[in-house]
Amino acid sequence: MSDLDDALEAMRGAEDGYDTAKAYSDGPVEEVFTSRRVRRLLRNQGVSFETLMGDVVIDAVADKLTIEAITSDTEPRTKLIADVDEANNMALVRPAVMRRALQLGDSYLSAWPVLDAAGEPVPGKVLISVHSPKAMRVLYDEDQPGTPRVAIQKWTVKTPLGAKRVRVDLLYDDRIEHYISQGARSSRAGDFKPYEADDRDAVEENPYGFPVFHFHGTGLPGEYGTPEHKCFIGTQNKLLKLEISHMAGVDFNTLPQRLGLRDAGTPGPSPVDDLDEDEFLASPDGQRTSSTTGDRKSKLSSEPGSFWDLEGYRDVKQLEPTTAAVFLDPRAAYLREGSVVSKTPLHLFDRTGQIPSGESLKTANEPLDNKSGRRKTAFDPTWRAFYRFVLKILGHDDAPVTLAWAPIESTDETTKLAQAKQKQEIGVPVDQSLTELGYKPDDVKRWMEDGDGGLPQRIALLAQLGDAVGDFASAVAAGLMDQATVQQVIAKLVGDVTGPDDDGSG
Repeated sequence: MSDLDDALEAMRGAEDGYDTAKAYSDGPVEEVFTSRRVRRLLRNQGVSFETLMGDVVIDAVADKLTIEAITSDTEPRTKLIADVDEANNMALVRPAVMRRALQLGDSYLSAWPVLDAAGEPVPGKVLISVHSPKAMRVLYDEDQPGTPRVAIQKWTVKTPLGAKRVRVDLLYDDRIEHYISQGARSSRAGDFKPYEADDRDAVEENPYGFPVFHFHGTGLPGEYGTPEHKCFIGTQNKLLKLEISHMAGVDFNTLPQRLGLRDAGTPGPSPVDDLDEDEFLASPDGQRTSSTTGDRKSKLSSEPGSFWDLEGYRDVKQLEPTTAAVFLDPRAAYLREGSVVSKTPLHLFDRTGQIPSGESLKTANEPLDNKSGRRKTAFDPTWRAFYRFVLKILGHDDAPVTLAWAPIESTDETTKLAQAKQKQEIGVPVDQSLTELGYKPDDVKRWMEDGDGGLPQRIALLAQLGDAVGDFASAVAAGLMDQATVQQVIAKLVGDVTGPDDDGSG
């Protein structure tokens, strides 16, 4: 089987999974029924009532994944990255790429030089493209797991006459092959032919290496990701059933059903057929039932405000609708269940209650923080490889790239500052503690160069030095140290604490 056949089959095989993941994030989702009759009666009800919680699970992780700075080993290379980022609006693209990978399981980026009218690369310019996993897929080498073998990109175009055709590119580390469907069919390699444009051949040379980068937050290199909210789908189905059932009963609160009872033996206009529920068919509008045999009918209606006229009419009663607690109490239990399985704090599903703070917030968020840390670990090498490729396109081979991520742990600002102060008191460098607080490396560097970054810490150390001088005096009086040694020690300590003089001599 050819690479084109393999790639087309792989895309078809993954499509349903991506559709399901997107539906449980964006909707619509169909309710799951355990009764055939209930399914018939309610199959067209309730879609407008659905409230999907998949985005809560996804965004809980996505909101913790922020890249604050991307640098290389030299300022010119770092500036090249910044220029490419600005030209491609990467401040918005990066979060969107990671969120899509969390939502669908996979997401893709590609990079290629910007070409001028003559087809030559424009210096300093790189075009970055974002791809849905429904339109692109990477296939990996079976002998070398984690090594990309080929990537397929698939999209629909129109001919000058308006007919739809499917374009496919196969991207390798040394070439790009272009194809177009010969007709409406596009499921196998035989449906395609090589595609030549006016300015290039059907096979295009690729001197840069593999240009596609696969982002996924779960799985090992060479595997495919799992939607972040997949474990929440069962909970979502339960919540959706409760929600639609509750809304179906709301009309009955406004217009309750009533029934009339006749005395035994008194003929009534609509005797009830004593039949099994599956012997009745639902009417197209879902409001009435009729016998499957066609010779007997039930006139009992399930509409709000309807009146059930039963044999033996001697009294009128009202059928009280179910209380809201029947639906809302299980909903709270299922949300707790979903919180546990998805490692998403319960307060993110319901922000109307008391939001934890301080150590309580840290404890509540610990499972989410740990999970988010694993996702960051999965994304980090792909981002670094991507930006190394960008620099390679710009003529800088094997350039190192470093990412600065925002802290993942959720802590209120007062606690963060108190912890930073404690760290500085035991000797942690000021620039390190400022970086851990989430300040940008460039800002921290500028503050430290201004000379004021370590002033509070140096003042505290001088106070401790004052206490030490008294101890030295006691040591001299006891004959344990001579005066000259004490003076040398103090001079050295003062120099270490106050830093070098203006002339750099210390």
